[in-house]
Amino acid sequence: MLSLSNTNENSIIVSPHVVFLALVFITLIRIYTLFVSPIELSVDEAQYWHWSQNLDFGYFTKPPFIAWTIGLSTKLFGNEEWAVRLFSPIIHFFISIILWITTQFAFGYKAGRIAALLWIFTPAASLGSFIISTDTPLLLFWSLALLFIFKTFKDDSYISASLAGTTLGLAFLSKYAALYFIVLLILWWVIYDKGKALTLKKLLVCLISSFVVATPNLYWNYSNDFVTASHTVSNANLSKIIMNYANVIDFLSSQLLVFGPIIFLLYLFIIFNSFFKDQKLSLLGMLSLPIIVLIIVQSFLKIANPNWAVTAYISATLLISAYAIIQKHRVLRQLTKFGLIINFALSLLILKITLTGNFYPIDLKSDPLRKNLGFEILSTEIKKTFYNNGISKLVFINRGEITRFNYYLNKTDNKFKNKIFLKTKSITPGNFYELNFNYDKTIHKRNEKIMIIRRDLNFENDFANLKEVKFMQKISTNTIKNHKRTYYIFEGKIK
Repeated sequence: MLSLSNTNENSIIVSPHVVFLALVFITLIRIYTLFVSPIELSVDEAQYWHWSQNLDFGYFTKPPFIAWTIGLSTKLFGNEEWAVRLFSPIIHFFISIILWITTQFAFGYKAGRIAALLWIFTPAASLGSFIISTDTPLLLFWSLALLFIFKTFKDDSYISASLAGTTLGLAFLSKYAALYFIVLLILWWVIYDKGKALTLKKLLVCLISSFVVATPNLYWNYSNDFVTASHTVSNANLSKIIMNYANVIDFLSSQLLVFGPIIFLLYLFIIFNSFFKDQKLSLLGMLSLPIIVLIIVQSFLKIANPNWAVTAYISATLLISAYAIIQKHRVLRQLTKFGLIINFALSLLILKITLTGNFYPIDLKSDPLRKNLGFEILSTEIKKTFYNNGISKLVFINRGEITRFNYYLNKTDNKFKNKIFLKTKSITPGNFYELNFNYDKTIHKRNEKIMIIRRDLNFENDFANLKEVKFMQKISTNTIKNHKRTYYIFEGKIK
């Protein structure tokens, strides 16, 4: 049984070797799960894979690091789902090690080991180890930036400050949410530090270094008419504010599952106290609570996804680990231990779900896994119809379908590259495919045959350039119990 009692530095919960072996073991198990899981790529994962086929310094909605990551793993191991996702469990392993080093560096040996275990078993890391997302590299570089900031506190070195800035720049190249760190670091310096732990020169070195590293993506945005900024502003659309308290409740409830129920409540219990402690604790507080508050406000005004505040939990992990050692309260330490056990159980549940592709024995009214099943089988049917009928282009109706089918149709031989398009009614591009694979902006040849794939049989002929359309066939496959994925294929001929 884990014990967080405060005796001496050598009688920690378990030895560092055991903690390290635990991190390695859970990571290897998660990698194995990637090999055998039946769960197919999500919409975003398939889109990131598509980006990785043409490496650049930026993409329609995201900076480039996710594409670079997938590009490397698929170059080495091929285009299988496990290869696309491979770096996720590995990166979360390194995050645990970095948090171990950072917390040990700042708060002592015991705190470091607790931090490593806390992170590796959080639901965010457990689920994040199975999917590849922009959060994954962001959290890695966010953790490294925090480590080098703390190191700058101690050695007052320009090298440490520049490394902090470099990793912040890499965080920005991973996801634009890295701006939270930069803004909150400046805010913390103005309110709390004012040069005591971090001199103004070191802060400027950090900020300038981050800007230099981020420059390639900033230039890409400039060269592409700031398409990412335009997309973000369009999504914000403050004219459609809903102000719904239910969304706030939903978001806060979701955080119990993102960070773990007991651990999240424990964080709320200690967070306000951290602002009245030393520079290190106040910085951790500043790099966590304002992010959660900001997303709460966003959930009230419109809506917020559960993962949007995930960067807050890097500092939160360090805070809880520090308080478990610094404070003398037995209740706090018992709650930390209990929270670890609960998170361990949740991580096993997530592992089981990803391993088997089902929630059994949990009976859900709406199983979310059905959304990521059936595309590979249906892609085989689409290929047969495509080649047997002399089709030259495939047309889909929404992003959720074109992303997955594009991946599975190109997975083995890439023969459908630049043959797949999206039919959209949007005037302004709302996603990568509307911008780059818009059917209406594509050059066609007279009498060219195209294939249109829809979820419904009632065909709405909004294809102005087609002179005839006919129904070809229905394709269908089972996903989960009592559910099927069905599409209807139509053939059209260009005027």
